[in-house]
Amino acid sequence: MSSLFGRMFLGAWLTAMVMVLSSVYITHFREFGDPRQKDRWEGPELFREVTHNLRMTRRHGSDHFQHWLERTPAKVQKQIFALDRSGREVLGRPIPQSMAPLIASLSYRNREAHALVDKKPTVGFFVPQRDGGSLRVVFIAGKSKEQLLLRFLLDNFWPILVLTTLASGLACYWLARYLSKPLDNLRTATRRVAAGDLSYRVAPTLRGHSKELGELAADFDSMTAQVQESMTEQRRLIKDVSHELRSPLARLQIALGIARQKNVHALDPELDKIGKAADYLEDIIADILSLPVNSSDDRPLDDVVELNSLLQALTEDLGDEARQKQVHFTIRSSDHELLVATRGSSLTAALENILRNSIKYSPECSRVDIAIEASNTHCQINVTDAGEGVPPAELEAIFRPFYRTDEARTRESGGFGLGLAIAQRTIVQHGGSIDAFNVQGAGLCVRIKLPLLDETF
Repeated sequence: MSSLFGRMFLGAWLTAMVMVLSSVYITHFREFGDPRQKDRWEGPELFREVTHNLRMTRRHGSDHFQHWLERTPAKVQKQIFALDRSGREVLGRPIPQSMAPLIASLSYRNREAHALVDKKPTVGFFVPQRDGGSLRVVFIAGKSKEQLLLRFLLDNFWPILVLTTLASGLACYWLARYLSKPLDNLRTATRRVAAGDLSYRVAPTLRGHSKELGELAADFDSMTAQVQESMTEQRRLIKDVSHELRSPLARLQIALGIARQKNVHALDPELDKIGKAADYLEDIIADILSLPVNSSDDRPLDDVVELNSLLQALTEDLGDEARQKQVHFTIRSSDHELLVATRGSSLTAALENILRNSIKYSPECSRVDIAIEASNTHCQINVTDAGEGVPPAELEAIFRPFYRTDEARTRESGGFGLGLAIAQRTIVQHGGSIDAFNVQGAGLCVRIKLPLLDETF
């Protein structure tokens, strides 16, 4: 198992099982003997064996009982004590003090007595003999409550083992989940932050855990808040600078127009270069100002657009650009009316940017395929060009601001690296998603998913 949860769970469970098995074995290792002989020296079987030999003792004398007792296992000998008429124990063992009252109560009139010796059920027998002698036998017939509990555990070893396994498994699962869940929440937070969602906070998900995890979550949230603030200020600064650049740029274009009116033909090549550079700078400033300051814009989507008709209108508007390269559009529209909530012309501008890119990177005399599919809640738009595609390692990077691939660095073909970044943030603000992948036999496919309004179907 490679996950932290799996390792913690398995390690804790195996440790618990080893401890249970070790404790049971160490406590009862003497009990694991020959099962064919065990029952003979336990419980009712042992009691019947004792009473049978007591009957034989009445006929053959106390020597018979002594010989039988000598042949019994040591474990059984500890349960049986026999005193002859002189008060000597037949095996020469000392009599426990707790057994003395029971032995003293045995006589011709009281030939059987019951008592508790060291909290164990005990039976005493007075056995008269034909030669006038007598034998007093004390048999510890049961076990104490503690021994009975141990015996119960031994006799029910496998059921207890199964129940212990299940109980320890559940306990270890809960423990491992409790310890690893904060790390899962932290991992989710890092992934969302890495994906650009700097507004995500992990502290609420770790509420109720240890102090150390709470402090870690607070530090993480503080870090993401500072990064979010820094990036917002950076984008705002870029926008402010772009606004300030528009005034001198406008004066430059006015001066350029005045210079062209003087009809100095020798300066036309230089003026054309200045004009192209000014237009290029104007386009950059326009794209920067179109880039949202925040990736999570909370302004309401207070307008509605129908996607089939919108894409049809966009392809008609871009017809002149497409015809210059002899590129034509093929549209596979949906059979349903696809209504999407939007705000102003933001969605229109994003789709137009994607279509314009598909024209730009398609070779001459080719086509751009537009496929529109819909489900009950979402629609999908695939825009596939006929270009050379993008290296697989850069498919995610093309949505970053100012990023351009090695094959698209020139001004004529590469743009400024802002079009797809603007489109991505616009789509995300509409509750959708956008990605790109290479299509075998074609070029790059940009896939857009947008939520549909409930009234669509």
